[in-house]
Amino acid sequence: MSLPLIFSLSLALFGPSLGCHGAGYSDRTVIPQDIPPDLKITLERTDCFGGCPVYKLTIIADGTVVFEGRRFVKQEGVTINSVSRERLKQLMAEFDRVKFFSLEDDYTETRLSCPTDQPSAITSIRINGKSKTINHYLGCLEPKVPKGLTELENKIDEIVNTAQWLPDKKER
Repeated sequence: MSLPLIFSLSLALFGPSLGCHGAGYSDRTVIPQDIPPDLKITLERTDCFGGCPVYKLTIIADGTVVFEGRRFVKQEGVTINSVSRERLKQLMAEFDRVKFFSLEDDYTETRLSCPTDQPSAITSIRINGKSKTINHYLGCLEPKVPKGLTELENKIDEIVNTAQWLPDKKER
């Protein structure tokens, strides 16, 4: 068989992902389908001049969720909970969907000259030895900040049910 014919058959069987990245990879996919043992996701919400909840969430590969309530939460201190493997996979898919590793590291007030006093969200992931942290000042909105970043931050809260540790909005 000639080399062009072998290559054509390979493309037919394995698709275009066989290229220089090897089978099963594409330029877009950074996040694996299975949960790697070093997975660690954090979301920290910082202070503002009002009564914004201040806390840090840490989620690790076994599904453990550590909520560190700091201010304007139902109870300050550390609370441990868990999420299912399916929920963890949903989070990993969200990081992949927003192309987290291709976003900028800093969307903050100083850099973007955003005029309001809002809290920040600091989001990070460690996966397969690769890490990234993004600091996002919430007073900065589109087009300066990708819509997907805010959606990811909110999805993390939703998946771990952060609302259980926060006062109702009318209480703030």
